[in-house]
Amino acid sequence: MIQRFELLLALRYLRSQRGERFASLVGWSSALGMAIGVMTLIVVMAVMNGVATEIRDKILGFSSHIEIQGPGDTLANWNAWLNIVKQAPHVAQALPYISTQTLANHRHRSTGAILKGIDTNNDKTIATLITQGRFLSTVQDDAPLFEAVIGKDLAHKLSASVGDNIRLLSPSSGISPMGSAPRMRAFKVVGIFDSGFYEYDVGLILTSMQAVQRLNRLGNEITGIELHLTDRNLATKVAKQIRLSLPASAWVTDWQQRHQSFFEALKMERTAMSIILFLIVIVAIFNMVSSLVMVVMEKRKEVAILKTIGATNGSIIRIFLLMGIILSSMGTLLGLFMGILISHYLEAIVAWIEEISHTTFLSGDVYYIDHVPAMMDVSSIMAVAVMSFSMGVVATLYPAWRAAKVPPAEALRYE
Repeated sequence: MIQRFELLLALRYLRSQRGERFASLVGWSSALGMAIGVMTLIVVMAVMNGVATEIRDKILGFSSHIEIQGPGDTLANWNAWLNIVKQAPHVAQALPYISTQTLANHRHRSTGAILKGIDTNNDKTIATLITQGRFLSTVQDDAPLFEAVIGKDLAHKLSASVGDNIRLLSPSSGISPMGSAPRMRAFKVVGIFDSGFYEYDVGLILTSMQAVQRLNRLGNEITGIELHLTDRNLATKVAKQIRLSLPASAWVTDWQQRHQSFFEALKMERTAMSIILFLIVIVAIFNMVSSLVMVVMEKRKEVAILKTIGATNGSIIRIFLLMGIILSSMGTLLGLFMGILISHYLEAIVAWIEEISHTTFLSGDVYYIDHVPAMMDVSSIMAVAVMSFSMGVVATLYPAWRAAKVPPAEALRYE
């Protein structure tokens, strides 16, 4: 049980007094160092978590949760498979699609891209991301077939705008009077989207599934079936169930399999960065140990007097433990406050620094994202706080034990 005089003595020993200012300064500087370490660790973990979440959301904004393909490049009898997967649990939507490479040309500019044919009657995922023009028309008898929606960076690269016609070259060849030649078709740009993900904005062209089938002469064949689930975290479980219900030739992959190496790399980088930055906290804790040892050496006479008037070894240990607890709690709380505050306003802070310095930290054509997201995880913040405080308290045990072992007779011999 902590007594009142033990807490008062701990606070008194932490105050700067004449002749003892150096030890007090080292003690409070160690608490400040711990605060800086906790703050840095929280901010970095929030940024790493925000980057991983941002990239995952952007990837899944254009990519399905589960993808089903046949044994070959195309799938002919896909209607039976589509009816089967629609009955699977947790499936919100099942859509056929066609994906192929193409060469896009507008005026004197050309670039390679992915041409994706979608079910325009049901797939409206990209419709919310249109910044100019409109989304693709639904396929009807009197509706124009050869329409396209392109990303903003691809539009800039081709110098194309809404209403322009771009020529798309098919990789499959056709027969002409001059022999075998690749097929080409003009598509009218009806919309430009901005996904915030450079890889999609510069390399994806969306059109109707029927238009791609006509361009490549695929008949009714498709590339595969995309599934969107009610909960994307159930993708692995649902994929296993669907794999059992389809023929053995079906190739079923979920989004975690397709991007496993990428997200594993992000996770490993986050773990390595956390370990490296936690060393700052450890350095501050060692400084705390040294400062408390110095306080013990300077307070030998006071400790001896306390023992002679009846203070027990337990009281002496608790006094110095309270000193370590106060320093650790102050450093941890200050670090938590500063870390949460900076993480909350990080995007605004980065934008302000970019504005006054006229620099760009994250360029969209180099990185996957063009801003610095920060997403705080309560469990991670609590783990950092508990570990920092616990290590600070544990580090205080040795100085407290040294103080309790001070012999009164030796300490007061020459006083």
